[in-house]
Amino acid sequence: MLRFALRTLRFRAGMFAAAFIAMFFAAAIMMACGGLIETGIRTAVPPRQLDSADIVVAGDQEYHDSGADPDEPPILPERVRIDEALTDTIAALPGVRAVEEFVFEGAPPPGTVDAIGVVAEPGVDVSELRERVDAELDSATISLVGDQRGQAELREAKASGVTVMALAGVFTAFATLVSIFGVASMLAFSIASRQQDLALLRAVGATPRQLRLLIRYETLLLSLLATALAYFPGRALGEFVFDRLAERGIAADGVVFQQGWIPTLAATVVAILAALAGALGAGRRASQVRPTQALAEVSVEGRLIGGVRILLATVCLAGGIALSIVTIAVISGPLTPATAAPAVILLAIGFALLAPVLTKVMTFAVQWPVRVWGGVTGQLAVLNARGRTGRMAAVVGPVILLTAVSTGMLYLQTTNDEADRLAFAENLVADAVVTSQGGFDADLVNQISDLSGVVGASEHVTSVGFIEKPDDSSPMNEGWTLRGVTAEGAVATTPVRVTDGDIADLHADTVAIKDRHAEKLGVGVGDTITLRMGDNTSLDVRVAALFAAPDDYDPLLLPAGTLAAHTTEGHATRILVKSDEHTDPERLVADLIQWASAEDGLAIAGRDVLLNEYEGQKETANFAIYIMVIVIAGYAAITMINTLVSSVTARRREFGLQRLAGSTRGQVLRMVCLEGAILAVSGIGLGSVAAIGILVPVSLKRLDSVLPAGTPLMYVSTVALTILLILGAMLLPAWRATRSRPAEAARAIE
Repeated sequence: MLRFALRTLRFRAGMFAAAFIAMFFAAAIMMACGGLIETGIRTAVPPRQLDSADIVVAGDQEYHDSGADPDEPPILPERVRIDEALTDTIAALPGVRAVEEFVFEGAPPPGTVDAIGVVAEPGVDVSELRERVDAELDSATISLVGDQRGQAELREAKASGVTVMALAGVFTAFATLVSIFGVASMLAFSIASRQQDLALLRAVGATPRQLRLLIRYETLLLSLLATALAYFPGRALGEFVFDRLAERGIAADGVVFQQGWIPTLAATVVAILAALAGALGAGRRASQVRPTQALAEVSVEGRLIGGVRILLATVCLAGGIALSIVTIAVISGPLTPATAAPAVILLAIGFALLAPVLTKVMTFAVQWPVRVWGGVTGQLAVLNARGRTGRMAAVVGPVILLTAVSTGMLYLQTTNDEADRLAFAENLVADAVVTSQGGFDADLVNQISDLSGVVGASEHVTSVGFIEKPDDSSPMNEGWTLRGVTAEGAVATTPVRVTDGDIADLHADTVAIKDRHAEKLGVGVGDTITLRMGDNTSLDVRVAALFAAPDDYDPLLLPAGTLAAHTTEGHATRILVKSDEHTDPERLVADLIQWASAEDGLAIAGRDVLLNEYEGQKETANFAIYIMVIVIAGYAAITMINTLVSSVTARRREFGLQRLAGSTRGQVLRMVCLEGAILAVSGIGLGSVAAIGILVPVSLKRLDSVLPAGTPLMYVSTVALTILLILGAMLLPAWRATRSRPAEAARAIE
């Protein structure tokens, strides 16, 4: 069968072109994802200031006791500094030629440094020296060699590497599902186009097992060639995506894109397995042809849909519905896309798997308008659509996927963005912001609080930390937001209502916590909890107050000075100011600007500066989602165009016979156009239903509105582009197929 498969591919190459293209682009996407994952894992940052050091000793930015996956620990947001005494300890080790201390940012606390560079003596094995150095380090300190040395200089590198790896992992999962479906659609179309060949094989004695082997060998050979050719395009695609992520600040500037043999091999295996998985259904369908029915089945449609396809569709729809229920009933706030996005993909694939049945239903529903509007040509278009349900379904599936993924994921993002923006604006109580890069005088907050029209002022410091005692888990194990405030102005500048204790007691090592969170932890006012701060230091704090706040507001409040001491900057850089009820916020900003003219280094702005910063951060985070949508939707579009071009090109003989029977070339093209309209309405309608299945519940939950947020132009442009692609992919091949004389076309082999 392997030899037969080689001959089939050699002499009927055109028949496999569509499947090959689908495998090629799927493999390229897998290669790109593999490179992004390796880049995230390695986080290679060529050193600059540390270039002369053979070994670099620095703080470990990973927090290993969060309760998360040990292989994916959260990254601490502040620079983790190391004990300066290590310099003398390491300098005394045998094999060490020189050591040098480095400080890269901020003002480190006394007795600490950012990194220590170690130069080995000539001839000393660096790996052996590293083992001696590691023996002197505690659990919060690590040694770095090679291109990892630059991580000590670029603190953001580790966090961005984790982000890139996580995005690529999600991207790989989605791309694998979509590519399996895309390849399966192409192979299903290929099988449908080869019914005569397969029928003859069954008639001359080929067994069902041999036909399945034939299709597997063909798929394996095609996928091996496709993955080999996809290496360089896949690498280029991965590097292109990574560069775009770096431009937006998602990947740290300085991290180098990596794609070695391990991700290449892994991507190759995944791409080949995805192709073989897509071949299972096609091979099973081909092997079920009976020898006595084979030749008769060449010109007619077979069974509408198989049991395995129904089972897979049921699994996908059940998974999508389950994730939708979890999204609505369990998940809240910014975490909503984590379950809503996979729900869109699963619902779309479930609908696409049921395309043979749904296409027949949709064709029945739209046949009357087509017949009325198109006359005889419309009747022919309807008859062709009804008689070629299998081939129609092979195209409707990608259209469903294209529509559902594009509109579903984009509107999910815009809806969640709008809900998050509204929540942020609601929780932003302050009316003005005072900024200073060099820190503030100790009495500056009090001076602002005493100004006319000011009801309260508070320093503003933010970080992320973890609660170690009592044992606690944060959302996604990524830590709790820590907010540093001034005790006297905290109530006026935050959306909290004290339910126990007193915010005014928020001094030294104390904390105020949301009452529902405290109830979960089993603590109250006067109890002590242990925090792991953003710089990896442990801090015992006493609960000074409990407060109630909106659902989307759940930070832990600490004294600004206490929190600032555990940040990279080491001091507060902002003061939030709230006006009283008789003072207009714009008037407050103007008064503060006039007051600050006598102060050095102060900048005054309205609350809009915080809103703009937040929206900028959201846009940056969403950029990766948009890239994912573009690539997945682009692959679905390629699959759709691929199938349509192959399908219409194969109908050259049919068009010739139709013209010999009296149809003009214009009538044939109008018929094809109407078939495209039926296909577009079916695919776009079903894809829209799949997207609505998750969009409406999410929108109701987050915005209390049936309609999702976002401009209608996104949907209109998606639909318009899909229609143009469908009509273009059908009319251009039909125009070419009808250029020759009808008699010549009628003798063509379909």
